[in-house]
Amino acid sequence: MKGQLKTGARSGICDAQTRTAWLFCAPALIPITLFIILPFCMSIVYSFTNKMLVQKAGKAVEFVGLKNFMKLVSSGAAQQAFLNTAVYAMLVVPVIIILGTMLAVLVNNSMKGVKIFRTIYFSPQIVTMTVVAVVWSFIFSPGSDGLMNSALKLFGLQPQAWLQDSQWALFCIAIMYIWQSLGMQMLIILGGLQFISEDLYEAGWMDGCNASQRFWYITVPMLKNTLVYVLISTTINTLKLFTQVYVLTNGGPKGSTTSVVYLLYKSGFVNNQLGYSSAIAVVFFLVVLVISLIQNKVVGRDN
Repeated sequence: MKGQLKTGARSGICDAQTRTAWLFCAPALIPITLFIILPFCMSIVYSFTNKMLVQKAGKAVEFVGLKNFMKLVSSGAAQQAFLNTAVYAMLVVPVIIILGTMLAVLVNNSMKGVKIFRTIYFSPQIVTMTVVAVVWSFIFSPGSDGLMNSALKLFGLQPQAWLQDSQWALFCIAIMYIWQSLGMQMLIILGGLQFISEDLYEAGWMDGCNASQRFWYITVPMLKNTLVYVLISTTINTLKLFTQVYVLTNGGPKGSTTSVVYLLYKSGFVNNQLGYSSAIAVVFFLVVLVISLIQNKVVGRDN
């Protein structure tokens, strides 16, 4: 009898704790449900219809099956958008991880003025991408008075069109994003470095390891979890390329900077094809999900 009373009391306490936990989670869960989960579910439904952003009078929303997905697969613009996004990610992700690690190691010491360096490296992160894009539009100005072209003049080189050149535009956007986001990734890696015990480095030094060997055999293995997180988060953020394209190039020149998210925006909000735009969103979500799972499986399999 006493055991049953105790079990019932524990059950009541657990139920009360569960209700309290849900209550405290509600301020976060409600907006997530309304603005993320619900719209995504609606996108899945719309991807199988001819839904328009502004439905034409007398034209009802109809089920079209896989028509939007077939259109996506056969579209040259969509293929170029996925290719541009992939190339952009391959340009940005390795550079951010390598430079972020190097900078984190550099500022992870007690040298004089190190706090100033940390502030300088991180400061671009506090500026919104829209402002960053506007500033860099002057840097990559195609005129002779642009900052980059002025620098080329000093070396006797010809000015370039930069963002107006299909061969340079995506590369310029990649440079701008690396400059803006490098500080945050450096800070995350620096946090990982702070948790590596100095005893490990002292043991390596006593065993005759030089600085390079200590980095590869102590620092990198101990930073593995941090680097996996940086890799996955940076890849996801890079694949969501939109603001830079919207502000600087509008997908041009000749579609060379059109990303998947920009194509999604243009299809749904400019061309009024909400069903097709939803199909792009669903496919893009699956692609990002698969890439993230593969990265976590391959890179973090020993964790």
